[in-house]
Amino acid sequence: MKTLLNSLMAVLFLLINGCSGSSEIGSEKTIDKSGSSPEWVLKPTTDEDDHILVTGEITQAKDRSFGMSQAYADGLRKLMNMMQNRVKTQSSLAMSGNNMNEDDIGKFSEFAVGWVSDTKNISGVKNPDLYWEKIEKKTAEGVTYYYNCYSQLSISRIDYNKALEGAFNEIKKQAVAENNAKAEQTAKSLINELNK
Repeated sequence: MKTLLNSLMAVLFLLINGCSGSSEIGSEKTIDKSGSSPEWVLKPTTDEDDHILVTGEITQAKDRSFGMSQAYADGLRKLMNMMQNRVKTQSSLAMSGNNMNEDDIGKFSEFAVGWVSDTKNISGVKNPDLYWEKIEKKTAEGVTYYYNCYSQLSISRIDYNKALEGAFNEIKKQAVAENNAKAEQTAKSLINELNK
């Protein structure tokens, strides 16, 4: 009886320790980082008077260098999306207000979005700050490591507006080619609004 009780106690001890050990699987801790975590990491975009700041990020990157380049690419993608949305919204609203038909509104808005989608048309993007963390994660086999990487991109208001102006000039160019006076006038109005 005593042997059975000791055996049961040993099994119970192993079960308790085994369960507590398995609860650690998946736990993570930061083991290294590039400095103090900056506030901008938590702000996807910041619209200041003279600059627009965008945060790109990639989590669980196996390699820090790759993670940093992907974070930069993510920031660039977010900046482009922001510009595309602004160009599409402003041009669509302006053309609607100018009583243009829906087909023309869609077509000319797409010309503008297409222009701003080409990254070579965007200049002045800077990368003023970087931040990374190295994370240790417990697994059933032991531990694994990965990086969370963040890249802050900055574009001056002047360069940002130049990109928008280029998109609206594309509408104007297409409108002239199609002899569409309403679209041409709308594009001129959008450009004038930017340059105020």
